[in-house]
Amino acid sequence: MLRPGSRPRIARYWCLLTVAVLACSRNPATGRLQWGLPEQEDEVELGQRADGEVRQEYPAYDELPAATKLLADVGRKVASATERSELPWSFTILDDPMVNAFALPGGYVYVTRGLLAHLGSDDELAAVLAHEAAHVSARHGVVQLRKQEVARRSVGLFRIVDPNLRHIGGIAARSAGLALLRYSREDEHEADDLALRYVRAAGWNPRSVVRVLDILAEIERRKGSKVPPWLSTHPDSHARRSRTAGALGITAPPSTGAEPEYLRAIDGIAFGDDPRDGFLSVNTFVHPRIGFQVDLPARWRVGHRREHVLAVSEDERALMIVMPTKYESPAAGLADFFADPSLTAGDTWQGKVGGLAVVSKTFAMNGDDGRILGLAAFVALGRRTMALVALGPEQGWSARSDAIATSFGSFAPIEAALTARVVPLRIRVVELPGETTIAALESAEPSAVDVETAALINGVTKDTPLPAGRLIKRVLKPRT
Repeated sequence: MLRPGSRPRIARYWCLLTVAVLACSRNPATGRLQWGLPEQEDEVELGQRADGEVRQEYPAYDELPAATKLLADVGRKVASATERSELPWSFTILDDPMVNAFALPGGYVYVTRGLLAHLGSDDELAAVLAHEAAHVSARHGVVQLRKQEVARRSVGLFRIVDPNLRHIGGIAARSAGLALLRYSREDEHEADDLALRYVRAAGWNPRSVVRVLDILAEIERRKGSKVPPWLSTHPDSHARRSRTAGALGITAPPSTGAEPEYLRAIDGIAFGDDPRDGFLSVNTFVHPRIGFQVDLPARWRVGHRREHVLAVSEDERALMIVMPTKYESPAAGLADFFADPSLTAGDTWQGKVGGLAVVSKTFAMNGDDGRILGLAAFVALGRRTMALVALGPEQGWSARSDAIATSFGSFAPIEAALTARVVPLRIRVVELPGETTIAALESAEPSAVDVETAALINGVTKDTPLPAGRLIKRVLKPRT
Protein backbone atom coordinates (compact mmCIF):
# COMPACT_ATOMS: atom_id res chain seq x y z
CA MET A 1 0.00 0.00 0.00
CA LEU A 2 1.27 3.45 -0.84
CA ARG A 3 1.68 5.75 2.10
CA PRO A 4 0.28 9.29 1.89
CA GLY A 5 2.70 11.42 -0.05
CA SER A 6 4.54 8.48 -1.60
CA ARG A 7 3.36 9.03 -5.18
CA PRO A 8 5.46 12.16 -5.81
CA ARG A 9 8.52 10.35 -4.38
CA ILE A 10 7.99 7.40 -6.72
CA ALA A 11 7.54 9.79 -9.63
CA ARG A 12 10.86 11.44 -8.79
CA TYR A 13 12.65 8.09 -8.60
CA TRP A 14 11.14 6.96 -11.87
CA CYS A 15 12.19 10.24 -13.44
CA LEU A 16 15.79 9.69 -12.32
CA LEU A 17 15.81 6.12 -13.59
CA THR A 18 14.57 7.09 -17.04
CA VAL A 19 16.56 10.28 -17.52
CA ALA A 20 18.97 8.50 -19.84
CA VAL A 21 16.13 7.62 -22.16
CA LEU A 22 13.66 10.48 -21.88
CA ALA A 23 14.05 14.12 -20.91
CA CYS A 24 12.27 14.47 -17.58
CA SER A 25 11.72 17.85 -16.00
CA ARG A 26 9.41 19.71 -13.66
CA ASN A 27 7.16 22.14 -15.48
CA PRO A 28 7.95 25.58 -14.02
CA ALA A 29 4.38 26.85 -14.48
CA THR A 30 2.39 23.85 -13.26
CA GLY A 31 4.86 22.02 -11.03
CA ARG A 32 4.14 18.71 -12.79
CA LEU A 33 6.85 16.25 -13.75
CA GLN A 34 6.81 15.77 -17.51
CA TRP A 35 8.63 13.38 -19.80
CA GLY A 36 9.77 13.74 -23.38
CA LEU A 37 10.08 17.52 -23.47
CA PRO A 38 13.00 19.10 -25.30
CA GLU A 39 15.62 21.30 -23.70
CA GLN A 40 14.74 25.00 -23.63
CA GLU A 41 17.16 25.88 -26.43
CA ASP A 42 15.60 23.20 -28.63
CA GLU A 43 12.14 24.50 -27.77
CA VAL A 44 13.13 28.03 -28.79
CA GLU A 45 14.58 26.73 -32.06
CA LEU A 46 11.38 24.79 -32.71
CA GLY A 47 9.31 27.95 -32.20
CA GLN A 48 11.66 29.99 -34.34
CA ARG A 49 11.22 27.63 -37.29
CA ALA A 50 7.45 27.69 -36.89
CA ASP A 51 7.51 31.49 -36.60
CA GLY A 52 9.01 31.65 -40.09
CA GLU A 53 6.13 29.59 -41.45
CA VAL A 54 3.54 31.74 -39.70
CA ARG A 55 5.02 34.85 -41.27
CA GLN A 56 4.93 33.30 -44.72
CA GLU A 57 1.19 32.87 -44.31
CA TYR A 58 0.42 36.03 -42.32
CA PRO A 59 2.77 39.02 -42.49
CA ALA A 60 2.98 41.36 -39.55
CA TYR A 61 0.56 44.28 -39.48
CA ASP A 62 2.77 47.36 -39.28
CA GLU A 63 0.47 50.21 -40.32
CA LEU A 64 0.00 51.46 -36.75
CA PRO A 65 3.29 51.96 -34.83
CA ALA A 66 1.33 52.97 -31.72
CA ALA A 67 -0.48 49.61 -31.67
CA THR A 68 2.77 47.72 -32.24
CA LYS A 69 4.42 49.56 -29.34
CA LEU A 70 1.43 49.01 -27.04
CA LEU A 71 1.48 45.29 -27.77
CA ALA A 72 5.21 45.10 -27.03
CA ASP A 73 4.86 47.07 -23.79
CA VAL A 74 1.95 45.02 -22.45
CA GLY A 75 3.55 41.79 -23.63
CA ARG A 76 6.81 42.59 -21.88
CA LYS A 77 5.01 43.11 -18.55
CA VAL A 78 3.04 39.89 -18.97
CA ALA A 79 6.15 37.89 -19.84
CA SER A 80 7.94 39.22 -16.76
CA ALA A 81 5.11 37.83 -14.61
CA THR A 82 5.51 34.28 -15.95
CA GLU A 83 7.79 31.56 -14.61
CA ARG A 84 9.78 31.69 -17.88
CA SER A 85 10.62 35.36 -18.21
CA GLU A 86 14.07 34.46 -19.55
CA LEU A 87 12.63 33.26 -22.88
CA PRO A 88 13.20 35.50 -25.93
CA TRP A 89 9.55 36.60 -25.95
CA SER A 90 8.14 38.34 -29.02
CA PHE A 91 4.66 39.76 -29.58
CA THR A 92 3.39 40.32 -33.12
CA ILE A 93 0.22 41.72 -34.71
CA LEU A 94 -0.76 39.60 -37.71
CA ASP A 95 -2.48 41.18 -40.69
CA ASP A 96 -5.58 39.03 -40.50
CA PRO A 97 -9.23 40.08 -40.01
CA MET A 98 -10.22 37.00 -38.02
CA VAL A 99 -10.50 37.27 -34.23
CA ASN A 100 -7.72 35.09 -32.88
CA ALA A 101 -4.52 34.82 -30.89
CA PHE A 102 -2.07 31.96 -30.54
CA ALA A 103 1.44 31.18 -29.36
CA LEU A 104 4.35 28.99 -30.36
CA PRO A 105 6.92 27.29 -28.14
CA GLY A 106 9.78 29.52 -27.11
CA GLY A 107 7.72 32.65 -26.50
CA TYR A 108 6.33 33.61 -29.92
CA VAL A 109 2.92 35.20 -29.34
CA TYR A 110 0.57 36.54 -32.03
CA VAL A 111 -2.65 38.52 -32.03
CA THR A 112 -4.60 39.42 -35.15
CA ARG A 113 -5.69 42.93 -36.02
CA GLY A 114 -9.22 41.50 -35.97
CA LEU A 115 -8.87 40.72 -32.27
CA LEU A 116 -7.36 44.12 -31.44
CA ALA A 117 -10.37 45.77 -33.08
CA HIS A 118 -12.69 44.00 -30.63
CA LEU A 119 -10.78 44.85 -27.45
CA GLY A 120 -11.24 48.06 -25.52
CA SER A 121 -8.46 48.36 -22.95
CA ASP A 122 -4.93 47.44 -21.93
CA ASP A 123 -6.43 45.11 -19.32
CA GLU A 124 -8.23 43.10 -21.99
CA LEU A 125 -5.09 42.97 -24.14
CA ALA A 126 -3.12 41.80 -21.10
CA ALA A 127 -5.71 39.06 -20.51
CA VAL A 128 -5.27 37.77 -24.06
CA LEU A 129 -1.47 37.84 -23.88
CA ALA A 130 -1.46 36.24 -20.42
CA HIS A 131 -3.49 33.31 -21.73
CA GLU A 132 -1.12 32.78 -24.64
CA ALA A 133 1.93 33.22 -22.40
CA ALA A 134 0.44 30.53 -20.17
CA HIS A 135 0.44 28.05 -23.06
CA VAL A 136 4.12 28.84 -23.59
CA SER A 137 5.03 28.65 -19.90
CA ALA A 138 3.21 25.34 -19.45
CA ARG A 139 4.79 24.05 -22.69
CA HIS A 140 1.44 23.01 -24.13
CA GLY A 141 2.43 23.46 -27.75
CA VAL A 142 5.77 21.64 -27.83
CA VAL A 143 4.46 18.13 -28.49
CA GLN A 144 1.81 19.28 -30.98
CA LEU A 145 4.27 21.31 -32.99
CA ARG A 146 6.58 18.33 -33.29
CA LYS A 147 3.79 16.63 -35.24
CA GLN A 148 4.00 19.14 -38.09
CA GLU A 149 6.13 16.86 -40.18
CA VAL A 150 3.34 14.30 -40.05
CA ALA A 151 0.86 16.92 -41.23
CA ARG A 152 3.11 17.83 -44.13
CA ARG A 153 2.85 14.29 -45.42
CA SER A 154 -0.93 14.45 -45.62
CA VAL A 155 -2.39 17.57 -47.21
CA GLY A 156 -4.97 16.00 -49.50
CA LEU A 157 -5.63 17.37 -52.95
CA PHE A 158 -2.71 19.81 -52.84
CA ARG A 159 -0.36 16.83 -52.95
CA ILE A 160 -1.78 15.95 -56.36
CA VAL A 161 -1.01 19.44 -57.66
CA ASP A 162 2.44 19.58 -56.12
CA PRO A 163 3.59 16.18 -54.81
CA ASN A 164 6.78 17.54 -53.24
CA LEU A 165 5.13 20.57 -51.61
CA ARG A 166 7.64 22.81 -53.39
CA HIS A 167 5.28 25.71 -53.93
CA ILE A 168 1.52 25.26 -54.38
CA GLY A 169 1.10 22.75 -51.57
CA GLY A 170 3.07 24.81 -49.11
CA ILE A 171 0.09 26.84 -47.93
CA ALA A 172 -1.84 23.67 -47.15
CA ALA A 173 1.09 22.21 -45.23
CA ARG A 174 1.46 25.33 -43.12
CA SER A 175 -2.26 25.40 -42.41
CA ALA A 176 -2.25 21.74 -41.42
CA GLY A 177 0.67 22.37 -39.10
CA LEU A 178 -1.00 25.26 -37.33
CA ALA A 179 -4.10 23.14 -36.86
CA LEU A 180 -2.07 20.98 -34.51
CA LEU A 181 -1.80 23.90 -32.10
CA ARG A 182 -5.34 23.31 -30.93
CA TYR A 183 -5.21 22.57 -27.24
CA SER A 184 -7.10 20.10 -25.11
CA ARG A 185 -9.81 21.21 -22.71
CA GLU A 186 -7.40 20.60 -19.83
CA ASP A 187 -4.74 22.77 -21.46
CA GLU A 188 -7.22 25.60 -22.02
CA HIS A 189 -8.42 25.49 -18.41
CA GLU A 190 -4.86 25.43 -17.16
CA ALA A 191 -3.98 28.43 -19.38
CA ASP A 192 -7.01 30.33 -18.06
CA ASP A 193 -5.92 29.69 -14.47
CA LEU A 194 -2.37 30.77 -15.18
CA ALA A 195 -3.63 33.84 -17.03
CA LEU A 196 -5.41 34.99 -13.87
CA ARG A 197 -2.14 34.57 -11.98
CA TYR A 198 -0.12 36.54 -14.53
CA VAL A 199 -2.66 39.34 -14.92
CA ARG A 200 -2.76 39.86 -11.16
CA ALA A 201 1.03 39.73 -10.84
CA ALA A 202 1.51 42.30 -13.61
CA GLY A 203 -0.98 44.69 -12.02
CA TRP A 204 -4.01 44.40 -14.30
CA ASN A 205 -7.62 43.61 -13.40
CA PRO A 206 -8.22 39.82 -13.46
CA ARG A 207 -11.88 40.44 -14.33
CA SER A 208 -10.60 41.35 -17.80
CA VAL A 209 -10.02 37.64 -18.44
CA VAL A 210 -13.75 37.07 -18.09
CA ARG A 211 -14.46 40.10 -20.25
CA VAL A 212 -12.32 38.69 -23.08
CA LEU A 213 -14.11 35.35 -22.85
CA ASP A 214 -17.43 37.25 -23.09
CA ILE A 215 -16.20 38.81 -26.34
CA LEU A 216 -15.13 35.46 -27.79
CA ALA A 217 -18.38 33.78 -26.75
CA GLU A 218 -20.44 36.50 -28.43
CA ILE A 219 -18.39 36.24 -31.63
CA GLU A 220 -18.87 32.48 -31.67
CA ARG A 221 -22.60 32.97 -31.19
CA ARG A 222 -22.88 35.10 -34.30
CA LYS A 223 -23.09 33.10 -37.48
CA GLY A 224 -20.26 33.69 -39.89
CA SER A 225 -17.99 35.21 -37.27
CA LYS A 226 -16.17 32.15 -35.98
CA VAL A 227 -12.42 31.92 -36.25
CA PRO A 228 -11.19 29.67 -39.09
CA PRO A 229 -11.45 25.98 -38.10
CA TRP A 230 -7.74 25.28 -38.77
CA LEU A 231 -6.73 28.10 -36.44
CA SER A 232 -9.46 27.61 -33.84
CA THR A 233 -7.12 27.34 -30.90
CA HIS A 234 -9.65 28.35 -28.24
CA PRO A 235 -12.85 26.28 -28.41
CA ASP A 236 -15.81 26.36 -26.03
CA SER A 237 -15.57 29.95 -24.80
CA HIS A 238 -18.91 29.73 -22.96
CA ALA A 239 -17.71 26.91 -20.68
CA ARG A 240 -14.38 28.59 -20.11
CA ARG A 241 -16.13 31.86 -19.26
CA SER A 242 -18.38 30.21 -16.67
CA ARG A 243 -15.47 28.41 -15.06
CA THR A 244 -13.26 31.51 -14.87
CA ALA A 245 -16.10 33.74 -13.63
CA GLY A 246 -16.82 31.20 -10.90
CA ALA A 247 -13.20 31.25 -9.78
CA LEU A 248 -13.41 35.05 -9.40
CA GLY A 249 -16.88 35.04 -7.84
CA ILE A 250 -18.35 37.05 -10.72
CA THR A 251 -22.10 36.67 -11.24
CA ALA A 252 -22.86 39.65 -13.50
CA PRO A 253 -21.03 40.52 -16.73
CA PRO A 254 -17.94 42.65 -15.98
CA SER A 255 -18.36 46.34 -16.75
CA THR A 256 -16.78 47.51 -19.97
CA GLY A 257 -15.02 50.81 -20.15
CA ALA A 258 -13.46 52.33 -23.23
CA GLU A 259 -9.87 53.13 -22.32
CA PRO A 260 -8.71 56.25 -24.21
CA GLU A 261 -5.05 55.23 -24.46
CA TYR A 262 -5.89 51.84 -25.96
CA LEU A 263 -8.46 53.28 -28.36
CA ARG A 264 -6.05 55.91 -29.63
CA ALA A 265 -3.42 53.23 -30.25
CA ILE A 266 -5.74 51.27 -32.56
CA ASP A 267 -7.36 54.32 -34.19
CA GLY A 268 -7.18 53.71 -37.95
CA ILE A 269 -6.70 49.93 -37.79
CA ALA A 270 -7.96 48.06 -40.85
CA PHE A 271 -11.22 46.22 -40.22
CA GLY A 272 -12.52 43.12 -41.99
CA ASP A 273 -11.15 41.65 -45.19
CA ASP A 274 -8.62 43.90 -46.88
CA PRO A 275 -9.61 44.34 -50.55
CA ARG A 276 -5.99 45.12 -51.35
CA ASP A 277 -5.38 41.39 -50.86
CA GLY A 278 -7.93 40.53 -53.53
CA PHE A 279 -11.66 40.62 -54.16
CA LEU A 280 -14.17 39.04 -56.53
CA SER A 281 -16.25 41.21 -58.85
CA VAL A 282 -18.86 38.94 -60.50
CA ASN A 283 -16.51 36.33 -62.06
CA THR A 284 -13.39 38.49 -62.16
CA PHE A 285 -10.88 38.19 -59.36
CA VAL A 286 -8.83 41.36 -58.83
CA HIS A 287 -5.66 41.45 -56.75
CA PRO A 288 -4.53 45.06 -56.20
CA ARG A 289 -1.40 44.32 -54.15
CA ILE A 290 0.07 41.95 -56.73
CA GLY A 291 -1.48 43.81 -59.65
CA PHE A 292 -3.46 41.29 -61.71
CA GLN A 293 -6.97 40.30 -62.60
CA VAL A 294 -8.31 37.03 -63.97
CA ASP A 295 -11.75 35.80 -65.05
CA LEU A 296 -12.66 32.58 -63.27
CA PRO A 297 -15.06 29.96 -64.65
CA ALA A 298 -18.72 30.86 -64.09
CA ARG A 299 -20.42 29.25 -61.09
CA TRP A 300 -17.14 27.99 -59.63
CA ARG A 301 -16.74 28.69 -55.90
CA VAL A 302 -13.88 31.05 -55.20
CA GLY A 303 -11.77 31.51 -52.09
CA HIS A 304 -8.54 33.36 -51.48
CA ARG A 305 -5.96 33.82 -48.78
CA ARG A 306 -3.72 36.84 -49.33
CA GLU A 307 -1.67 35.82 -52.39
CA HIS A 308 -3.41 32.54 -53.21
CA VAL A 309 -6.63 32.20 -55.21
CA LEU A 310 -8.53 28.92 -55.38
CA ALA A 311 -11.58 28.18 -57.56
CA VAL A 312 -13.48 24.88 -57.28
CA SER A 313 -15.98 23.56 -59.82
CA GLU A 314 -19.66 23.12 -58.95
CA ASP A 315 -19.26 19.36 -58.61
CA GLU A 316 -16.05 19.82 -56.58
CA ARG A 317 -14.11 17.59 -58.94
CA ALA A 318 -11.90 20.21 -60.58
CA LEU A 319 -9.93 23.14 -59.23
CA MET A 320 -7.86 26.07 -60.36
CA ILE A 321 -5.11 27.83 -58.42
CA VAL A 322 -3.49 31.23 -59.07
CA MET A 323 -0.50 32.28 -56.97
CA PRO A 324 2.94 33.90 -57.10
CA THR A 325 6.03 31.69 -57.13
CA LYS A 326 9.72 31.97 -56.29
CA TYR A 327 10.90 31.53 -59.89
CA GLU A 328 12.84 34.16 -61.83
CA SER A 329 11.14 33.30 -65.14
CA PRO A 330 8.14 31.39 -66.50
CA ALA A 331 10.49 28.87 -68.13
CA ALA A 332 12.17 28.12 -64.81
CA GLY A 333 8.82 27.64 -63.13
CA LEU A 334 7.54 25.29 -65.78
CA ALA A 335 10.75 23.26 -65.77
CA ASP A 336 10.63 22.75 -62.00
CA PHE A 337 6.94 21.92 -62.03
CA PHE A 338 7.49 19.14 -64.57
CA ALA A 339 10.60 17.82 -62.84
CA ASP A 340 8.24 15.53 -60.94
CA PRO A 341 8.31 12.12 -62.66
CA SER A 342 4.70 11.41 -61.69
CA LEU A 343 3.56 14.03 -64.23
CA THR A 344 3.30 13.19 -67.91
CA ALA A 345 3.90 16.36 -69.95
CA GLY A 346 1.72 17.17 -72.95
CA ASP A 347 1.54 20.04 -75.42
CA THR A 348 3.53 23.21 -74.77
CA TRP A 349 2.40 26.73 -75.73
CA GLN A 350 4.46 29.89 -75.47
CA GLY A 351 3.28 33.42 -76.17
CA LYS A 352 1.58 36.33 -74.43
CA VAL A 353 -1.64 36.88 -72.48
CA GLY A 354 -2.66 40.38 -71.50
CA GLY A 355 0.64 41.58 -72.93
CA LEU A 356 2.59 39.33 -70.52
CA ALA A 357 5.01 36.54 -71.45
CA VAL A 358 3.62 33.10 -70.66
CA VAL A 359 4.56 29.47 -71.13
CA SER A 360 2.08 26.66 -70.51
CA LYS A 361 1.85 22.90 -70.82
CA THR A 362 -0.84 20.27 -70.40
CA PHE A 363 -0.18 17.32 -68.12
CA ALA A 364 -1.61 14.03 -66.93
CA MET A 365 -1.08 11.91 -63.85
CA ASN A 366 -2.61 8.95 -62.10
CA GLY A 367 -4.77 9.80 -59.09
CA ASP A 368 -6.39 7.59 -56.46
CA ASP A 369 -9.67 7.54 -58.41
CA GLY A 370 -8.33 7.42 -61.94
CA ARG A 371 -6.46 9.53 -64.45
CA ILE A 372 -6.17 13.28 -63.86
CA LEU A 373 -5.62 15.89 -66.56
CA GLY A 374 -4.46 19.44 -66.09
CA LEU A 375 -2.97 22.63 -67.44
CA ALA A 376 -0.09 24.57 -65.89
CA ALA A 377 0.98 28.06 -66.95
CA PHE A 378 3.64 30.43 -65.66
CA VAL A 379 3.32 34.14 -66.39
CA ALA A 380 5.81 37.01 -66.03
CA LEU A 381 4.18 39.81 -64.02
CA GLY A 382 6.72 42.53 -63.31
CA ARG A 383 9.35 40.98 -61.07
CA ARG A 384 7.08 38.08 -60.16
CA THR A 385 6.36 34.81 -61.88
CA MET A 386 2.76 33.77 -61.41
CA ALA A 387 1.53 30.18 -61.55
CA LEU A 388 -1.88 29.18 -62.89
CA VAL A 389 -2.72 25.50 -62.45
CA ALA A 390 -5.99 23.71 -63.20
CA LEU A 391 -6.74 20.01 -62.94
CA GLY A 392 -9.57 17.53 -62.75
CA PRO A 393 -10.55 13.94 -63.59
CA GLU A 394 -10.15 12.81 -67.19
CA GLN A 395 -13.86 12.09 -67.37
CA GLY A 396 -15.48 15.46 -67.96
CA TRP A 397 -12.22 17.31 -68.61
CA SER A 398 -13.07 18.08 -72.23
CA ALA A 399 -16.26 19.81 -71.09
CA ARG A 400 -14.23 22.05 -68.75
CA SER A 401 -11.14 22.64 -70.87
CA ASP A 402 -12.54 25.54 -72.92
CA ALA A 403 -13.66 27.46 -69.82
CA ILE A 404 -10.30 26.85 -68.18
CA ALA A 405 -8.37 27.96 -71.28
CA THR A 406 -10.52 31.10 -71.46
CA SER A 407 -9.80 31.80 -67.81
CA PHE A 408 -6.05 31.37 -68.30
CA GLY A 409 -6.18 33.66 -71.34
CA SER A 410 -7.93 36.41 -69.35
CA PHE A 411 -5.00 36.92 -66.97
CA ALA A 412 -3.88 40.54 -67.23
CA PRO A 413 -2.16 43.31 -65.26
CA ILE A 414 -4.21 46.08 -63.70
CA GLU A 415 -3.40 49.77 -63.70
CA ALA A 416 -1.73 51.39 -60.72
CA ALA A 417 -4.49 54.01 -60.69
CA LEU A 418 -7.01 51.27 -59.89
CA THR A 419 -4.94 49.80 -57.05
CA ALA A 420 -4.63 53.25 -55.46
CA ARG A 421 -8.42 53.51 -55.22
CA VAL A 422 -8.78 50.23 -53.35
CA VAL A 423 -8.62 50.79 -49.59
CA PRO A 424 -9.82 48.78 -46.56
CA LEU A 425 -12.46 49.74 -44.03
CA ARG A 426 -10.90 51.27 -40.95
CA ILE A 427 -11.89 51.84 -37.33
CA ARG A 428 -12.06 55.48 -36.36
CA VAL A 429 -12.30 56.56 -32.72
CA VAL A 430 -14.80 59.36 -32.21
CA GLU A 431 -16.08 61.28 -29.18
CA LEU A 432 -19.82 61.32 -28.65
CA PRO A 433 -21.21 64.89 -28.58
CA GLY A 434 -24.23 63.82 -26.55
CA GLU A 435 -25.84 60.86 -24.84
CA THR A 436 -26.95 58.22 -27.32
CA THR A 437 -26.95 54.49 -28.11
CA ILE A 438 -25.25 52.50 -30.84
CA ALA A 439 -28.67 51.81 -32.37
CA ALA A 440 -29.55 55.50 -32.51
CA LEU A 441 -26.13 56.45 -33.84
CA GLU A 442 -26.24 53.84 -36.59
CA SER A 443 -29.77 54.89 -37.54
CA ALA A 444 -28.80 58.55 -37.84
CA GLU A 445 -25.41 57.98 -39.49
CA PRO A 446 -24.97 54.40 -40.76
CA SER A 447 -21.42 53.06 -40.71
CA ALA A 448 -19.92 50.32 -42.87
CA VAL A 449 -21.05 47.48 -40.57
CA ASP A 450 -24.38 46.32 -39.15
CA VAL A 451 -25.59 47.60 -35.81
CA GLU A 452 -24.79 44.33 -34.00
CA THR A 453 -21.17 44.46 -35.13
CA ALA A 454 -20.93 48.13 -34.18
CA ALA A 455 -22.15 47.26 -30.68
CA LEU A 456 -19.88 44.20 -30.40
CA ILE A 457 -16.63 46.04 -31.14
CA ASN A 458 -17.57 48.61 -28.49
CA GLY A 459 -18.35 46.02 -25.84
CA VAL A 460 -21.97 47.08 -25.35
CA THR A 461 -25.44 46.17 -26.58
CA LYS A 462 -27.02 48.26 -29.29
CA ASP A 463 -29.36 49.85 -26.70
CA THR A 464 -26.83 50.56 -23.94
CA PRO A 465 -26.95 54.29 -23.00
CA LEU A 466 -23.61 55.94 -23.80
CA PRO A 467 -22.75 59.26 -22.12
CA ALA A 468 -21.58 62.38 -23.88
CA GLY A 469 -17.81 62.53 -24.21
CA ARG A 470 -17.33 58.76 -24.38
CA LEU A 471 -14.91 57.51 -27.04
CA ILE A 472 -16.33 54.83 -29.30
CA LYS A 473 -15.13 52.85 -32.31
CA ARG A 474 -16.85 53.35 -35.66
CA VAL A 475 -16.13 51.45 -38.86
CA LEU A 476 -16.33 54.19 -41.46
CA LYS A 477 -16.64 53.76 -45.20
CA PRO A 478 -13.51 54.81 -47.11
CA ARG A 479 -13.58 58.22 -48.70
CA THR A 480 -11.81 56.98 -51.81
